[in-house]
Amino acid sequence: MRIDGVDIEAVFGCVPANAVDNLAALEPLVGAEKAAAIVQATGFTTRRVAASGTDVFDLVLPAAKRALEGVASREIGGVVAVSFSNRNRFPALSARLQHALGLGNDVVAYDLSMACSGWIYGLFAAAQLVRASGRKVLLVDGDVQSAWIDPSDANTLAVMGDGAAAALLGPGTASWEFDFFTDGSGAEILSCRETIAMDGFGVFRFVAGPVRRFLETFLRDSQILAGGASLFVPHQANLYMVRQLADALGLKDRVAGCGARYANTGSSSAALTLAEELPVPPGGAVLMAGFGAGLSAGVAATTLGAYRRGVLEI
Repeated sequence: MRIDGVDIEAVFGCVPANAVDNLAALEPLVGAEKAAAIVQATGFTTRRVAASGTDVFDLVLPAAKRALEGVASREIGGVVAVSFSNRNRFPALSARLQHALGLGNDVVAYDLSMACSGWIYGLFAAAQLVRASGRKVLLVDGDVQSAWIDPSDANTLAVMGDGAAAALLGPGTASWEFDFFTDGSGAEILSCRETIAMDGFGVFRFVAGPVRRFLETFLRDSQILAGGASLFVPHQANLYMVRQLADALGLKDRVAGCGARYANTGSSSAALTLAEELPVPPGGAVLMAGFGAGLSAGVAATTLGAYRRGVLEI
C-alpha cells in the first residue's frame, strides 16, 4: 500500500531517568548464573523503568510538546495514540492529549492498541490522516510496561522497558510503502490480561520464520527500496533476535536500534531510534518494521529528510 506526499517533521522520545541494571535485578530471582544467561541471551544489560504510578500520558506528553514546538494549533488535524497501557480504558489517550496540548475541537483523535507492531500501524493511520485532511498529524507511541509485568517472571522482566515517542507528520514530498501480516492463531504466544505473558521461543520462531519471509517479500517488491535500504530500523524485541533478523535480510551492517540503552520499550522502540542521531543521509531509504503480539507484523519504507529530533529523560 502506497501513500505519497507525507513527511516526518519531528520525532522526540521520552524515557524514565531510572536505568535498572538487569543483572543486579535478576540475581535475587534466579541466581547469578541464570541471571547472566538471561542478560546474554537478550543483550539487554539495562532497562528504563518508570516510577510507580506513572501513566503513559506522563511520558508521551513531554515528547508531544517538543514535537509541536513552533507549530500553531490550527495546523494540527489529528492525534493518533498508540499504546496498550493507557491507565484509563476511556477516555482515549489521544483525547486527553488534545486537551492538554490545547488543540482544536476539530482534530481527529483516536487510539490504537497493537503492542509490538503498533508504530507501523500508527504511521499508516497518521499518513492517511495527513493526506485526507491536508494538515499536520501528531502520532504518539508509548507504554509503561513495568506496570504490567509479574515481578517474579525473570524472563519477561529482563526484556521490557518503559518509554514513549511523539512524531509530527505533515504534507510534503516523501512517498511511503506499507504492508502488514496477521496471524491470530498465535495470540497466546505474547499476550496481556492481568500481566504480560510471553513464550520467548514462540516469539523467536515467529520472527525467524513468518516475519523474515514477510520482510524478504517486501524488500523484493518495494519500489522505494529498489536501490537498497540505507538503514533498517526494527522493533527492539531482543538484541539477539534483531541481529539474527538483520543478518538474514542482508542488512546486518545497516541496522539501527536503541535497545542497548533502553531495552524493549514496546512499539515505541523504533520511534525512539528515529529520535536519536541516525547514520543515514537526508534522502536515504529507510526500512522500519514492527513484530510480535497479535501475532502481527508491519513494515514501512520511506525516505527521510531533515527533521527535528531528540530524547528527553524524566
